[in-house]
Amino acid sequence: MQVMVISDLHLGVPQDGSDIFGWDAADFIATMETVITQYRVDTLVLNGDIYELYKWDFSEIVEHNREVLGYLYSKRPIYIRGNHDIFNNFGKDHLLIRNSAGQTIYIEHGHNADVLNGTRIGRLFGKWAYLLIKVLCRYEWFKKGYLRVIAFDDEIHRIPRKYNSFRYLNYALNLLRKYDVVILGHTHKIEYHKTYYLNKKKRYLNCGSCSLGRFQAVILDTETLWYETIKIR
Repeated sequence: MQVMVISDLHLGVPQDGSDIFGWDAADFIATMETVITQYRVDTLVLNGDIYELYKWDFSEIVEHNREVLGYLYSKRPIYIRGNHDIFNNFGKDHLLIRNSAGQTIYIEHGHNADVLNGTRIGRLFGKWAYLLIKVLCRYEWFKKGYLRVIAFDDEIHRIPRKYNSFRYLNYALNLLRKYDVVILGHTHKIEYHKTYYLNKKKRYLNCGSCSLGRFQAVILDTETLWYETIKIR
């Protein structure tokens, strides 16, 4: 099976100027279709942070991204929740694939490596902070200020500085003790590493980000474990 994994689109509301998806819908769909056709993709995995729910309501995002979302869901994707869309009522926390040789491919968004997102207390704190932001965003003065701060951070730090650390690589390497291939997202930084554990070849891949007008993805053949990273723009 040929799998394509993409993450971190952060689809929002383009009209208000703080959206970081950065794609024209037709261009994004054309790029997706080209890659899917070229690599004969069988399964699309949406590996978290597809929606920017820290900024907008789900209904607002759907309303302003019908073309992109209609295309994505026409592919019948597997949806994995990220930290920005963790409160969705659909999707799963991770995906595990086992091929005919017994090799295992583990896919998750990767935010469990965070200090907050990776602990029960941290997740509880994050949930309450998220709900508080949603309530306060009903006030236009708060919403404008909040979006201005986030937009500034998105513009200055295209790869968030807090993600540019050893912690995420170490988290992936620990997962490789159990699995043969690990694919994460979250850091907005495409990566590929090979290592050996108990004389078995292991692979860690990060599918990067499809925000800010970039297209980054991982293609993986689940039988042979052949892979390729895609980086456009």
